[in-house]
Order: sequence, then C-alpha cells, then structure tokens
Amino acid sequence: MLKKYIIVLIVSCIFYNAKSQFVNHGPQVYAAAIQGSHFLKDESGKEYVFTVARGLPARLVGYELETQKVVVDSPLQGTDGSWDMEVSSDNIVYVSGNGKMYSYKLGDKDVKDLGLALPNQKVIWDLVAGKDGKIYGGTYPDCQVFEYDPIKGYKDIGNGALFAGENYVRSLVFDLNANKIYAGIGSHAGLIALDLNKQTKRQLMLNQINEHEFLYDMEFISNLSGGDRLIGWLNSANKQETIIYNVKTEKVEKSLPSIEVKSIAKKDQSNLIYYTSSGKVYMLDFGSNKLEPKIISNVEGRGRAGYIDKNGNYNVITASHKVFKIDVSTGEVLKVISLEIPKSPISIQSIFWGPDNKVWSSGYLAGNHGTFDPATGKHESYIGLHQSEGMGSLGNIIYFGNYTHAEIFSYDVTKKWNLRDGNPKFLGAIKNQDRPFAILPLKNKNEVLFGTVPGYGRLGGAITHLDVKTEKYQTFENIIPHQSIVSLVEIDGRIFGGTSISGGLGVVPISSHGKIFEWDPLEKKVLWADSIDNYWSISGLFKGPDDSLWAFADGSLVKYDFNNRKVLYKKVIYKYNQLPSHIWRNGLAISHPNGLMYFTLTDKLYSYDVATDELKMLKDNASLMILGSNNKIYFKHGTDLWSYTPDGY
Repeated sequence: MLKKYIIVLIVSCIFYNAKSQFVNHGPQVYAAAIQGSHFLKDESGKEYVFTVARGLPARLVGYELETQKVVVDSPLQGTDGSWDMEVSSDNIVYVSGNGKMYSYKLGDKDVKDLGLALPNQKVIWDLVAGKDGKIYGGTYPDCQVFEYDPIKGYKDIGNGALFAGENYVRSLVFDLNANKIYAGIGSHAGLIALDLNKQTKRQLMLNQINEHEFLYDMEFISNLSGGDRLIGWLNSANKQETIIYNVKTEKVEKSLPSIEVKSIAKKDQSNLIYYTSSGKVYMLDFGSNKLEPKIISNVEGRGRAGYIDKNGNYNVITASHKVFKIDVSTGEVLKVISLEIPKSPISIQSIFWGPDNKVWSSGYLAGNHGTFDPATGKHESYIGLHQSEGMGSLGNIIYFGNYTHAEIFSYDVTKKWNLRDGNPKFLGAIKNQDRPFAILPLKNKNEVLFGTVPGYGRLGGAITHLDVKTEKYQTFENIIPHQSIVSLVEIDGRIFGGTSISGGLGVVPISSHGKIFEWDPLEKKVLWADSIDNYWSISGLFKGPDDSLWAFADGSLVKYDFNNRKVLYKKVIYKYNQLPSHIWRNGLAISHPNGLMYFTLTDKLYSYDVATDELKMLKDNASLMILGSNNKIYFKHGTDLWSYTPDGY
C-alpha cells in the first residue's frame, strides 16, 4: 500500500510541475536547387560558371571549368534565392535578389551587397547587361525597370510602372544597336519596348499573347538573316509555348513548344543557336526557311544557362548540378562536370501532422518535404515534390495540394517514398487553379475536398471533390463569384468555407467583402453565403473549444453562428491599414484539450481563453501552427520547426 501511495505522489508531482516550454527542432527541409546561372570568360581566356543555390541565405558559387576549382562560395545575405544572373560588359557578375542586387568580381572573396534597387520593390526578376558596365533589372510588385550604373547607382528608367495595372516585369532583353530594352510583363502577358534614347514606351504584339499570364523568359538574338529575333517563353495555367518574334518586321514568325530560354547560346558569325528542352539539346538554323528545331544531343536536367566556348562547343549548366560540354557538329557529349552545390535549409511553406504521427513540412519554392518524429527526434528528407500549399490525410494516405497548377499527389506512408514507382502518385492538376491551401478530408464519404486560389491574373477559386477510391475528381469553379476558396472545415457533418477577395497574384479584386459559406457535398453547391462587416477575407475556419465555428476575418478573431448566420463575438487582434497585395492564408488556430485556443496571426503565436477573454502573445516570429496528437503545438520560424508544450502537458 505504501509503495502505491509513493508512486501516485511522484506521478502527481511530475504532472503538476510540468511547465510550458518552447523547443526548436531545427531546419526541416533542405534543397540544393540552383537558379540564376551564367558563364564567364576572363581576359586570359579562362572559362567559369556561376550559379546561385537557394537557401537562407542563398549562396553564389563559382567554378573554373577547366580545373573545377571553386573560386567563390559566398552567402547572399538578405535573400533566399535569385531568379537571374548577368555578366556586365566589364565582366562583373550581377545577381538579382529580394529587391536588391549583388555583384562579384573575379578574384574577390565575397559578393558585394548593392542594396535595394527601387523603393518598395520586393523581387528583382530579371537582369540584362547594357552598355558601359550598366545593368538593367525588372521588378515586382510595381512593374518597374531600373538602371544600375556602377558609378551613379540605381535609377528608375521607366517612369513608374512600365504598364499600368500590371505587377511584374518578368523578363528583359537589350538591343545594343537600337539602345532599346524589351520587357516581358505579367500577370497578363505583354511585351513593352522601352527606347532609352527617346525615353518612350510602346506596347507590342497587341492582343496576341494576353491569354497567357507571363512572358516569362526572353533572349535577344542579334545578327541573324532576316533581322534580329526575340525568343520568349509564354506560360499560363493551361498553356505554355515559346514564340520567335522578328524585331524588324514586328511579327511572330513561329510558335514552338516550351524551351529553356536561358539555355540559348548563339554561335558567332552564324545563324545557329543551341538550347535545351526537356532533356534534349536542339539546334535551330535561322538561315533555313523552315526554321525547324533539330535534336543533336541529350542532357540531364533543365537548362539554366548556355555558352559557346572558345572551341565552338555548346556548354550548358542544368538543374542537375552538371555542366555538359557538347560537340555541336557530332552531338557527342565531350565532358560532364558535376558541381558540388551546397545543400541549404529552406523556408517552410506548410506543416501537417501525418497519419504516421510525424510532423510533415513542405519547402517554399524549391519544394521537397521533411518529417520530424516527436517520439524519436529523428528527421527525414523526402525529395521530389514541389511546394505544397496544403496537406491532408485519409487513413494512411497523405494528399498534397501543390503549387503551381494546383497539382494533387497522394502518398501511402506505409510504403517507401519513390516518385518513379508512383508513391507519391500524381492524381492530376485542377484546371485554372494554382494554390490548394484548403484541404478537407471527408472520412464518411471517402472524399477529399480542395479549396483553391486561381492562377496568376485570374479571379475565381474552386472546390474540387476527389474520390479517393477511384482517384477521380470533379471541380466546381467560381462558386463564390470572383473569390478564392482559402479555408474549409467540417462541423457536425456540415461543410463551411471561407473566401478571400484576392485572386491569383497580379489581378485587382473586384469584390469588396470576403464570404463565409456552407457547401452541400452531395448536391455540390453553395447553400448560403454571408459577409462579415467590411472584411476582405474569412480564413482559418476551425471548431472552437465551445464547439462553435470560429474564423479570422482579416486580423480579427470571430465566432459565427451558422444556424442564424450572424457574428456572436469579435476580437480585433491586428488591423490592416490597406489591402495587401494578396490575403490568402491568414490566421491558423486550434482548440487545445486544456480548453484554450491557440493561434498564429501576423507572425505571432497567441493563446486565448474564451471563458475569461484573456489573450496572451506567447512568441514572435511564429506562423503556420498545427496541433499534434501528443497535444504539442508545432509552428514554423523561417526554416525551423518549433514546438510549444502548454502547462501540464
């Protein structure tokens, strides 16, 4: 009997002395993805290749091709990747970043941070070299073009937005002879000619390419028979193609399937260009009337940059971290150089508690996934899938909703992860949609619902029903006119959703208020919809500790009576001064067994006691929270996964 009491006493002491605690479990997702790349030849004839490896921070790495010696490996502080790289007329390497540029000169140990290019610009998408060592860049979100002069610094040369109402200058090329810049814009594709001598702007290809979202990549090919050409890759949610545009005649001469435009290289004093597409190397002869591409060789990976070396061979660096040297006359691969690209942690885009009792994390942009097992503390990496906006599960199957094109994958956690063997398995892509943030499994119906944000430049999201037995799905578009479906929840067998007036990036909303609505999963229709005051979005729907429906109306926590369709309670947590560029995934919340509500909103973790109306801010720099079956709360801080254990747990 004495032993029994002692045991009870010890257990009781352990329980009541348990304190809340935060634990950092470290980076979850790693990648060695390369982005902006370029070849360079110095004054002595030595040849180099440079590339940027994504990560926090991203890194510029450079190699001498002959010896494969690393000449630079330098962090790009303040940016997680680079969409483009350019070499100036005076042989300086320039790298784009998050609103800023970096430069590197051969022989230096590190890159030089050149600071922000233009006010309020978050991303520099593309770079092109001009005269006298100058560099030009295109930006987001204000669709601007800047000039960087090594002596004078930055200046806006487009006098504000290059095209009113658009957000992206996604591609740039420079016509040296005419002193003109051609800019590809989005998210409604267009081509703008910017005359630097006359300081004028002119729209080209009117109504020819605006069914696309972006004129994404471009190259300018000069000194060809019949005139200079501009080669541009156009993409949208439903179609991708490459156009050849004759600058002299101002006409599109030919449309080709997607090619990797950045891999284009022209052989001097000829009409021949070389490029890659889907693992093939092509030759295109502009001296031929047919203008038909010819396959000459094979490579591995997507081409990032192309170059004709001093011996006339075509060199291409690909996403496989390899440089292929190809004899263009025979197609023989003369040499393959494998580059040692450093793996780096990348930002977490979504978090999910899996059916294997592990915390799953998806990587931002570079993709890939990682798991953390709370029972063992073990981390594992899962390579190959793109960025998951949302995850959900039924039984042992995890369903991934991936960006772009709202691709759906399924993965059986009881079997080995192997993309080639179909685990994960690609189930399809939701037409006209891009980001499946809302994923709701319906166990009783053997279905998974996906709520989505449409593609770039579009309004009108969708709900998609996936039958997990047949793996067939049915999509219902624009169910709340012109609004995105950003949240779904099931309460008492009823399905409720929340919307945002924001559509895909690059489109101006035409609705004024987000909606909360009920969805009939049998009739597959909206039963009713209601707005809450003047809020732009209703997101993060969840079942509260009082079994009621709660949500986030922009920065306010609200309790909603879905039977009488009215707000019962509202608590302002954060106020937006103006509509942000988009508002999709805002607050996320859970109801804890301890009776409290926990949520993340505007990068802060809070606890909230409904009974006493007590709100506590627990941690800054926290987002994307979930609840594990172990009653711990998991959230992200940059690249790292953290956990929070409430008092007594």
